[in-house]
Amino acid sequence: MNLWVDYKIFSLLFLSPRYNAKVKQLIEGIKDRPYYDTIYQLLSLSEKEYDKISAEFTSCFINDFPHVKCPPYESWYREKTVLGLSAQQVIEKYSKYGIYPQKQLADHLSTELEFVSFLLYVDKVDEAKEFFKEHLLVWTPKLVQDVLNYSKGEYTKLLGLSLKQLIELSSNTLLSS
Repeated sequence: MNLWVDYKIFSLLFLSPRYNAKVKQLIEGIKDRPYYDTIYQLLSLSEKEYDKISAEFTSCFINDFPHVKCPPYESWYREKTVLGLSAQQVIEKYSKYGIYPQKQLADHLSTELEFVSFLLYVDKVDEAKEFFKEHLLVWTPKLVQDVLNYSKGEYTKLLGLSLKQLIELSSNTLLSS
Protein backbone atom coordinates (compact mmCIF):
# COMPACT_ATOMS: atom_id res chain seq x y z
CA MET A 1 0.00 0.00 0.00
CA ASN A 2 1.52 3.28 -1.09
CA LEU A 3 0.47 6.13 1.15
CA TRP A 4 2.04 9.08 -0.66
CA VAL A 5 -1.35 10.53 -1.70
CA ASP A 6 -2.61 10.15 1.87
CA TYR A 7 0.30 12.10 3.29
CA LYS A 8 -0.05 14.77 0.59
CA ILE A 9 -3.74 15.19 1.47
CA PHE A 10 -3.03 15.47 5.19
CA SER A 11 -0.22 17.92 4.52
CA LEU A 12 -2.68 20.17 2.71
CA LEU A 13 -5.38 19.74 5.36
CA PHE A 14 -3.02 20.83 8.12
CA LEU A 15 -1.59 23.69 6.09
CA SER A 16 -4.90 25.56 5.91
CA PRO A 17 -8.53 25.09 4.84
CA ARG A 18 -7.77 27.26 1.82
CA TYR A 19 -6.04 24.21 0.29
CA ASN A 20 -9.15 22.04 0.47
CA ALA A 21 -9.79 22.48 -3.26
CA LYS A 22 -6.50 20.67 -3.88
CA VAL A 23 -7.54 17.96 -1.40
CA LYS A 24 -10.75 17.52 -3.36
CA GLN A 25 -8.69 16.84 -6.51
CA LEU A 26 -6.76 14.07 -4.74
CA ILE A 27 -9.43 12.44 -2.57
CA GLU A 28 -10.38 9.68 -5.01
CA GLY A 29 -6.89 8.24 -4.48
CA ILE A 30 -7.80 7.27 -0.91
CA LYS A 31 -11.30 5.84 -1.38
CA ASP A 32 -10.41 2.59 0.38
CA ARG A 33 -8.89 4.26 3.46
CA PRO A 34 -10.57 4.40 6.88
CA TYR A 35 -10.46 8.20 6.89
CA TYR A 36 -11.98 8.76 3.44
CA ASP A 37 -15.48 9.50 4.77
CA THR A 38 -14.13 11.81 7.47
CA ILE A 39 -12.10 13.82 4.97
CA TYR A 40 -15.10 13.97 2.68
CA GLN A 41 -17.06 15.45 5.62
CA LEU A 42 -14.27 18.00 6.15
CA LEU A 43 -14.51 19.08 2.53
CA SER A 44 -18.30 19.36 2.73
CA LEU A 45 -18.07 21.48 5.88
CA SER A 46 -15.51 23.80 4.29
CA GLU A 47 -17.72 24.31 1.22
CA LYS A 48 -20.75 25.18 3.37
CA GLU A 49 -19.14 27.23 6.14
CA TYR A 50 -15.70 28.32 4.97
CA ASP A 51 -15.40 31.39 7.18
CA LYS A 52 -16.51 29.47 10.27
CA ILE A 53 -14.12 26.55 9.74
CA SER A 54 -11.25 28.92 8.89
CA ALA A 55 -11.79 30.70 12.21
CA GLU A 56 -12.02 27.33 13.98
CA PHE A 57 -8.78 26.13 12.33
CA THR A 58 -7.02 29.37 13.29
CA SER A 59 -8.21 29.11 16.87
CA CYS A 60 -7.02 25.53 17.21
CA PHE A 61 -3.66 25.69 15.41
CA ILE A 62 -2.53 29.28 14.85
CA ASN A 63 -3.79 31.91 17.27
CA ASP A 64 -6.10 31.79 20.27
CA PHE A 65 -6.47 33.57 23.60
CA PRO A 66 -4.74 33.19 25.98
CA HIS A 67 -2.59 30.75 23.96
CA VAL A 68 -2.80 28.26 21.11
CA LYS A 69 -4.03 24.92 22.44
CA CYS A 70 -2.66 22.72 19.65
CA PRO A 71 0.48 24.22 18.09
CA PRO A 72 1.30 21.83 15.22
CA TYR A 73 5.07 21.85 15.76
CA GLU A 74 7.24 18.89 16.70
CA SER A 75 9.54 21.10 18.78
CA TRP A 76 6.59 22.26 20.84
CA TYR A 77 5.52 18.75 21.74
CA ARG A 78 9.01 17.40 22.32
CA GLU A 79 10.79 20.41 23.80
CA LYS A 80 8.13 23.01 24.68
CA THR A 81 9.72 25.53 22.34
CA VAL A 82 9.49 26.52 18.68
CA LEU A 83 12.39 25.91 16.30
CA GLY A 84 14.15 23.65 18.76
CA LEU A 85 16.42 20.67 18.22
CA SER A 86 13.62 18.73 16.54
CA ALA A 87 13.35 21.42 13.88
CA GLN A 88 17.08 21.27 13.26
CA GLN A 89 16.93 17.48 12.93
CA VAL A 90 14.19 17.57 10.31
CA ILE A 91 15.98 20.34 8.40
CA GLU A 92 19.00 18.04 8.15
CA LYS A 93 16.77 15.27 6.76
CA TYR A 94 15.15 17.61 4.23
CA SER A 95 18.46 19.08 3.06
CA LYS A 96 19.68 15.60 2.00
CA TYR A 97 17.04 15.84 -0.73
CA GLY A 98 17.50 19.54 -1.51
CA ILE A 99 14.24 20.41 0.24
CA TYR A 100 13.90 23.71 2.07
CA PRO A 101 10.43 24.42 3.49
CA GLN A 102 8.74 27.53 2.12
CA LYS A 103 5.15 27.62 3.41
CA GLN A 104 5.70 26.64 7.05
CA LEU A 105 8.42 26.05 9.61
CA ALA A 106 10.43 22.86 9.17
CA ASP A 107 8.83 21.01 12.07
CA HIS A 108 5.25 22.04 11.31
CA LEU A 109 2.99 19.03 10.91
CA SER A 110 2.15 19.96 7.34
CA THR A 111 5.83 20.13 6.37
CA GLU A 112 6.64 16.78 7.97
CA LEU A 113 3.64 15.12 6.29
CA GLU A 114 4.66 16.59 2.94
CA PHE A 115 8.16 15.19 3.39
CA VAL A 116 6.85 11.67 4.04
CA SER A 117 4.63 12.04 0.97
CA PHE A 118 7.69 12.99 -1.08
CA LEU A 119 9.75 10.08 0.24
CA LEU A 120 6.98 7.59 -0.55
CA TYR A 121 6.43 9.12 -3.99
CA VAL A 122 10.11 8.72 -4.93
CA ASP A 123 10.10 5.19 -3.49
CA LYS A 124 12.33 5.93 -0.51
CA VAL A 125 10.16 3.72 1.70
CA ASP A 126 12.85 2.91 4.27
CA GLU A 127 13.59 6.60 4.73
CA ALA A 128 9.85 7.33 5.06
CA LYS A 129 9.51 4.60 7.70
CA GLU A 130 12.48 5.98 9.62
CA PHE A 131 11.16 9.55 9.51
CA PHE A 132 7.69 8.43 10.55
CA LYS A 133 9.07 6.41 13.46
CA GLU A 134 11.59 9.01 14.66
CA HIS A 135 9.41 12.06 14.23
CA LEU A 136 5.69 11.81 13.45
CA LEU A 137 4.98 8.78 15.61
CA VAL A 138 6.73 10.40 18.57
CA TRP A 139 4.67 13.59 18.82
CA THR A 140 1.51 13.45 16.73
CA PRO A 141 -0.44 11.17 19.13
CA LYS A 142 -0.20 13.94 21.76
CA LEU A 143 -1.25 16.54 19.19
CA VAL A 144 -4.25 14.37 18.28
CA GLN A 145 -5.24 14.17 21.95
CA ASP A 146 -4.98 17.93 22.29
CA VAL A 147 -7.07 18.49 19.16
CA LEU A 148 -9.75 16.11 20.41
CA ASN A 149 -9.73 17.72 23.86
CA TYR A 150 -9.54 21.38 22.87
CA SER A 151 -11.15 21.72 19.45
CA LYS A 152 -14.02 24.18 19.42
CA GLY A 153 -15.92 22.71 16.51
CA GLU A 154 -16.68 19.78 14.29
CA TYR A 155 -14.09 20.58 11.60
CA THR A 156 -11.01 20.44 13.84
CA LYS A 157 -12.36 17.47 15.77
CA LEU A 158 -12.81 15.56 12.49
CA LEU A 159 -9.33 16.65 11.44
CA GLY A 160 -7.91 15.21 14.68
CA LEU A 161 -9.84 11.95 14.27
CA SER A 162 -8.67 11.51 10.69
CA LEU A 163 -5.04 12.21 11.67
CA LYS A 164 -5.33 9.57 14.38
CA GLN A 165 -6.53 7.09 11.74
CA LEU A 166 -3.62 7.98 9.43
CA ILE A 167 -1.11 7.42 12.24
CA GLU A 168 -2.71 4.07 13.10
CA LEU A 169 -2.79 2.95 9.47
CA SER A 170 0.82 4.05 8.98
CA SER A 171 1.90 2.21 12.12
CA ASN A 172 0.26 -0.94 10.82
CA THR A 173 1.47 -0.69 7.23
CA LEU A 174 4.70 1.33 7.12
CA LEU A 175 6.25 -0.20 10.21
CA SER A 176 5.14 -3.76 9.52
CA SER A 177 6.43 -4.00 5.95
